[in-house]
Amino acid sequence: MIHICFGASVTGALKYALRKTEDRVIGFPADLSIGPIAHIDQDDGITRHFRWVRETFRSIFGDLTDDEPAFREALRRLEAIPPGTPVTIWTCENAAEQIGLRLVLHLLKDKPLPAGTVNTATAMEAFNEGRKYRIEILHSGECSPEQLISFYAAHRTSLPEDESARLREEGERLLGNQSLVRSWRDGRITDEPLTRDDARILEHAENLRPNGFLPAARLIGEVIGYADQPLSDLWVEYRIRSLIEEGRLESKGSLQSMRLYQVRAK
Repeated sequence: MIHICFGASVTGALKYALRKTEDRVIGFPADLSIGPIAHIDQDDGITRHFRWVRETFRSIFGDLTDDEPAFREALRRLEAIPPGTPVTIWTCENAAEQIGLRLVLHLLKDKPLPAGTVNTATAMEAFNEGRKYRIEILHSGECSPEQLISFYAAHRTSLPEDESARLREEGERLLGNQSLVRSWRDGRITDEPLTRDDARILEHAENLRPNGFLPAARLIGEVIGYADQPLSDLWVEYRIRSLIEEGRLESKGSLQSMRLYQVRAK
């Protein structure tokens, strides 16, 4: 079995969970909900996406260039899957993983192979039944290796051909998508403006204003902690910088890194 997933966290957890099996994991590191994804299966589209990431985000953990070769390698491994090999595509109720599901099915369209999916959000709902304390997840990377193994055993479902065809068609359309921000709403992938999360950021900044200037990381954590969909710290920090540059937030320090400046509502 070949497992295909989206995000560094779930890739690491799946590899650990399956370490004693013959199963293999292909993990795509890019957040497909943010940045250009047109032709991201081809050299020019990959270059465009990761150039945008490097020019837009300012990471404090490692080099943002690391993800591009890993993404290219994942595509190479996807293309090399022999016909007839069973695959399991992991997804969740968020734009990044739902886009990934559709793109992978489209890219595998010419290979006759049995494909199944595991939706970790659906599986977690079943896991929560009868429990006093519920576990809520926004992406598959929030699941433990033990949960992933359990979900694979109990919640892998085969895709009917009509459903596969619909998802493949959506994947093909996504390769022409020109937006920079995409959300998962009411079971659909929707294009959004760059300013999608600005109102949320400003609201949290206003709530924290009585505390004075606070490290940017504090506001970032607040926004992510109350979000209804996965948001990366790099994305939220980028939007905070944009709001500062627009004069809608105040800052002290250097905007070269989230560790170097403080922020508050005006």
